[in-house]
Amino acid sequence: LSECLFFFGHFASTTDTMSLSPRLSDSTSDLTFVNPMQEDVHMMHGMLIDSLEKQGLPRPVREYAQLARVYRKIPSQENFDALVQAAEDMSNGDCHVASRFFLELLQLSNLAEKHHRLRRWRQYRQGKSALMQHHTIEDCVKSLCDDGHSPEAIRAAFMNVGVELVFTAHPTQATRRSLLVKFGKIMQLLDAKDSGFLTPTEVILADAALKREILGTWRTNSLRVVKPTPEDEARNGLTYVEDSLWTAVPKLYRMSDAALDTIGAQALGLDARLVHLASWMGGDRDGNPYVTHAVTEHIFNLCKFRGAERFHAEIDKLMFELSMHQTCSDELMEYINVIESSNRGGKKWDFWQNHQISHDEPYRVVLANLRTLLHSTRDHFKALYQGEPVKDEPFMTSTDELLVPLEMCHRSLVQMGEAELADGLLRDTIVRLRCFGIHLVKLDIRQESTRHAEAIDAITQQLGLGSYMEWDEEKKTAFLTAELKNKRPLLHSNFTANPQVDEVLATFRTLAKLANTNNSESFGAYIISMATWPSDVLAVRLLQKEAGIKVPLRVAPLFETKDDLIGAPATIERLYQNECYRACINDHQEVMLGYSDSAKDAGRLSSVWELYKAQEALVALSKAHGVRLTLFHGRGGSVGRGGGPNYLAIQSQPAGTLTGGLRLTIQGEVIEQYFGIASVTEQSLERYLTAVLSSTIKEPLPPPQEFRECMQRLADNSCSKYRSVIYEDPRFVEYFQDITPAGVLGGMNLGSRPAKRKAGGVEQLRAIPWVFAWTQNRVHLPVWLGIGSALEEEIKNGNLETLRSMYKEWPFFESTLELVSMVLSKTNNKVASLYEKELVHEHLWDFGAHILERLQFTIKMVLEVTQESELLVGHPVLKRAIDARMPWVDPINVLQAVLMKRAKKEGADDDTELQDALKVTVQGIAAGMQFTG
Repeated sequence: LSECLFFFGHFASTTDTMSLSPRLSDSTSDLTFVNPMQEDVHMMHGMLIDSLEKQGLPRPVREYAQLARVYRKIPSQENFDALVQAAEDMSNGDCHVASRFFLELLQLSNLAEKHHRLRRWRQYRQGKSALMQHHTIEDCVKSLCDDGHSPEAIRAAFMNVGVELVFTAHPTQATRRSLLVKFGKIMQLLDAKDSGFLTPTEVILADAALKREILGTWRTNSLRVVKPTPEDEARNGLTYVEDSLWTAVPKLYRMSDAALDTIGAQALGLDARLVHLASWMGGDRDGNPYVTHAVTEHIFNLCKFRGAERFHAEIDKLMFELSMHQTCSDELMEYINVIESSNRGGKKWDFWQNHQISHDEPYRVVLANLRTLLHSTRDHFKALYQGEPVKDEPFMTSTDELLVPLEMCHRSLVQMGEAELADGLLRDTIVRLRCFGIHLVKLDIRQESTRHAEAIDAITQQLGLGSYMEWDEEKKTAFLTAELKNKRPLLHSNFTANPQVDEVLATFRTLAKLANTNNSESFGAYIISMATWPSDVLAVRLLQKEAGIKVPLRVAPLFETKDDLIGAPATIERLYQNECYRACINDHQEVMLGYSDSAKDAGRLSSVWELYKAQEALVALSKAHGVRLTLFHGRGGSVGRGGGPNYLAIQSQPAGTLTGGLRLTIQGEVIEQYFGIASVTEQSLERYLTAVLSSTIKEPLPPPQEFRECMQRLADNSCSKYRSVIYEDPRFVEYFQDITPAGVLGGMNLGSRPAKRKAGGVEQLRAIPWVFAWTQNRVHLPVWLGIGSALEEEIKNGNLETLRSMYKEWPFFESTLELVSMVLSKTNNKVASLYEKELVHEHLWDFGAHILERLQFTIKMVLEVTQESELLVGHPVLKRAIDARMPWVDPINVLQAVLMKRAKKEGADDDTELQDALKVTVQGIAAGMQFTG
């Protein structure tokens, strides 16, 4: 088995431009910089193989690994067939072990690659190496200054930038949390070994610890036995805030200050808010019956409890740091007098001390009072979270109750000539408060538009007004507007209809209770999925009014399908023209754009173009009406769901779309990739910030009309071809069910929500399992279907040079084709043909052959436009990375195809060993692709 190290050592051809890479392009041909990663890969693979050889692996698994090595060296059809035959001869149990073996090797290699990216990033900062793309804050500031922008303008851009990251529980994380924790420890050990500070003995101890962790990952079941609950998802989401972002966010501010200092600009003010957070975990009930009003309240209390606990610990540290005595500002002394007056009634000054803190230590007096309040706040929300009685003690309901006194301390220190002390831990705490609040993350609420319509319908029928859902849009809008103006209640507090409607109304009542008794700052937006009409937005406004929410949540319609994106500007304009609605939005509107469902509905080219046009129209419309617009981007992790390098995506946005800030979802597996550890989190935040800064100050020019007309034709033609296959060909559904492991994904326990919103075929399938399924068999159909035909039509009409000019001169089109090229490079005709031969019914073979023929034709058309001899030839680093990884995935694909064939037999659903082996192949392919859905 140890001979396999030679085979798997080929991973060393990869570099630091994969998951976190902000651009696809990189022209370096120097491979010497990958040597440290090669050493890490060999070391960790050696540790795993050494442990497995001691335990003993089944002979069929060892032989399969050797055949995989032969195939890697000579990827002929003969060697591929030998792999297939070996897989067919193996038992389900041996297939499980073999799949897990390849999965572990891929995961360890991914960790080595991630560590190498961080190593390269640090070396670049130290001036020891170069990077092809410069996306540090210092690079960004220098570039802007060189372009003629003044230090004052650059600082102003920092102060006005607003990046809001919204964590979601989308079921795309195929790796268990137990393993992610172990991976984090492995990364820490690699970092320690790389530091150069370890003694020889410490190196030996670190190696022993690393080997233990690697063996621990192997001995841990990679499969989730129990489906996670919404609370599990929320708790996991909070760990990223507490473990990674908590450390990284203050450092982002300090790096920004250092960069501004290099151009002679002032440091950021205390009111700067570079980044802030929100979450859908516990608030997203769209198609998820397990997220109820009770669950939302439970998660709300959890966030408040954990937030108070974290800030309690911060104040405890500040008690030791701010031990200065005697002098403080008059403002702070006045505040201290107020504290003393309120505490003379017998209440203890400080929970932790039996004696009163000296009046000569003014900062400690303030901090002790805050610590006591935080202690009671923590206990209050912990009791609510655990369902226990609460004590009659004062508790904090807003961030300002902690922020205002701390800022007062900061001003006092600066006034007393101790600015250096003010800008230490105290400033970091203030930065964290502005980013996280005492609630850690704002909670968004999301529900489908029809659920609100059903609730209004139940009310109108109860009142004898008829069926709301049967009214036309004009009548709905008139009714909702009139009721928003009307001061009398529309329904009684004890109104009931049916379980679905009652749950919707209970959610709004719960929001009222939580927002009114605590503070509405703990909530973000109310997202309406599948929004189409103005009435969808007005209905949520009315339901908030009827529930008695004093400060209503802002309402953000989510436009998801192609038709809804086209109609979005008209819908928003009608809302702006509605005086009643306009009066209650404070000249600020948020609109969410759906990348996943629009791509599933119309294909990738049509989706990205309609999204581009919708953004342009919404920006122009909002500017004309004097409304500040925030666009909320619902991007997934995979390219098929709007994912890909975020730097490139942000840089490709239409002009003016970032003026109101950037809000975007961070979904499932992407959370771990970008925010799994503090050092990666710092890098991710820096790239988000520099991309937004650069795009805000240097807005892109609009594309020429010729480009727009060509893009429209491409979108129309690709959409027509895409829909003719997916939705109009009666053979497609059966083919999809045969050739993809879609049926397996529902049993993976990736998330709490079902795979479908409601019963139905492909049209009701969620976008995630849709993309996930096609990723597994290496066809990646949602990303490319229709593109080849659309490009061919343009070329036939003599527009090849226009297409080439668009690729060279228009960042939007360039990024679109580069992302498609990246995904096409991960397709494999040999593997796809195996799935078709083994799994697809014979009467569908002609249909399948047509699909695979179009795949190869699409590659040909893309190369015609990019003028490359093969995919990604102009991006050698990325090409080497993909080319090196894919042969590792092929053996897992073979195992999956064989196991899927066995799973089709009668009674296979009850074969736990077979089903578990199949699920491990799903994890292995996901690790190789580096995304799921």
